[in-house]
Amino acid sequence: MTTGTKPVLSMREAVARYVPDGQELLIGGFAFSDPTALAHELIRQQRKRLFIMKTSGGVLVDQLVGAGCVERLLSCHVWNSVGPVAAHCFRRALEQHKPHPIQIEELSYGAFTMSLLAGACDLPFMPATPVQGAGHFTQRTFMPEKFGVVENPFGGGPVCVVPPLKPALGFFHVHRVDQYGNAQLFGPLGEFRYAMAACKKLIVIAEELVDTEVIRERPEATIAPGFMVDAVVIEPWAAHPTDAYGYYYRDLPHHALYGEMTRTEEGFQRYVDEWIVATGNHAGFVAKLGEERVAELLVRKDRWWK
Repeated sequence: MTTGTKPVLSMREAVARYVPDGQELLIGGFAFSDPTALAHELIRQQRKRLFIMKTSGGVLVDQLVGAGCVERLLSCHVWNSVGPVAAHCFRRALEQHKPHPIQIEELSYGAFTMSLLAGACDLPFMPATPVQGAGHFTQRTFMPEKFGVVENPFGGGPVCVVPPLKPALGFFHVHRVDQYGNAQLFGPLGEFRYAMAACKKLIVIAEELVDTEVIRERPEATIAPGFMVDAVVIEPWAAHPTDAYGYYYRDLPHHALYGEMTRTEEGFQRYVDEWIVATGNHAGFVAKLGEERVAELLVRKDRWWK
């Protein structure tokens, strides 16, 4: 479906235009296709007081928390996915209020995705796996009504339900997009399809811009039709160090490097200075990885869907 061409922005332009301080922002990716390039640019532009929603926090959220960008966080978990090991910046924020306190709400992955599905379908609520009595049911901070309990109209007792979640803005990494914003993703999809549909505004970050005829060859891979998309960013390797299915593999050594450097506040600042600030943009970040490392992570070019 075509609805006119979409603005193609650099990551710097997209953040400057769509993400002011205090923005409510859903970031896609469940430990794959995490748009790390977005987090780096938010840090470069020193965004503050963000309300971040992300099912799997990972290194991306840990970096934003460590850089002081986050005021509120809704997530299922935050960890460094190699191991897994602790996300050190996240722990410091919760345990020591460094660099400042953050408010956090937790949902199970099932509850989070059902809330997004309710938002995408414009429904008043969706049923979720029974979690009454669990920590994320009883502990509530800025979302006092994140769970409810209703009687099953078909019998069988009470049912746990979640309200609709309709984020003001969403950023999602995809594999390819055309000039009209028709975005395609291959491999695991997680909650992408209905999470994207739940967002009031949607920005896609693509590995490559392709002709519409290429999109039409695999219509079933279109995860967001163009009429849902507000703008496009073309940023190769945007998801590193997580993987982009069919494009590049997860960089586990970089996960480990990040985990080791960020054990201390000083180490985290060195990582930011060296890998985010000094590189200038994501192309500079990829250049710093080096041609040899990039070649090792690159998936063979004869992708199965070509």
